[in-house]
Amino acid sequence: MNPDTFWSDTLDAPTHALLAARAIAPFAGQRLALIAVDLYDLVYDGGARPVSELIESHPASCGEYAWRALPPTIELFACARKQGVPVVHVTYDTRPETDPRTVHPTNRKRRQPDLGLYRIKEELAPRAGELVIYKKRASAFFGTPLVAFLNELRIDAVLVVGESTSGCVRASVVEAWSWGYPVAVVADCVFDRCDLIQKASLFDMHLKYAEVMDLTTACAHLRSGAVR
Repeated sequence: MNPDTFWSDTLDAPTHALLAARAIAPFAGQRLALIAVDLYDLVYDGGARPVSELIESHPASCGEYAWRALPPTIELFACARKQGVPVVHVTYDTRPETDPRTVHPTNRKRRQPDLGLYRIKEELAPRAGELVIYKKRASAFFGTPLVAFLNELRIDAVLVVGESTSGCVRASVVEAWSWGYPVAVVADCVFDRCDLIQKASLFDMHLKYAEVMDLTTACAHLRSGAVR
């Protein structure tokens, strides 16, 4: 699928022209890893309902957008595991000893009182032997041993999925690119609280830091980039 389909209905003519004039480096790697960012129960809380209906009772939920991305993400996990591609789970560090009260992943000050909601969703839970990275800020890389683990596995490119596309996913993509990894973002498997922000974030990452691709293309890369 042409990645333009993910955002084409939101772009004006000058922006379409900008995209047409840019050469996007194709994603490539010999040893891939799949990095799953913040796929915890909190963002599915309240069910597959519009975010506008959940904002007061479940302010951190991505509602219908999270649930829509769940089946393709399950499929992508299955593909990675079948091919022996490492799945790295990234989630919020809830340990009290790492929780200074002024530290937040973003500048939203509303804290989540039920720390149990940071448990990774059951359908996406880590399997035995899969890495789990705990973070306090937005990026999966900032202040974590993720690069050390990827180096030990001799990973040379990463696929990123999870939430939110404009927040922790984008921060992780930018830092992965800064560390020198070719990056792919699987559009079917990332989500946000607003469709416009989702499309704008995908477009921006595709222009600057990553190749945005659909599930079918991502699975083809996983089949060719398995760790041996």
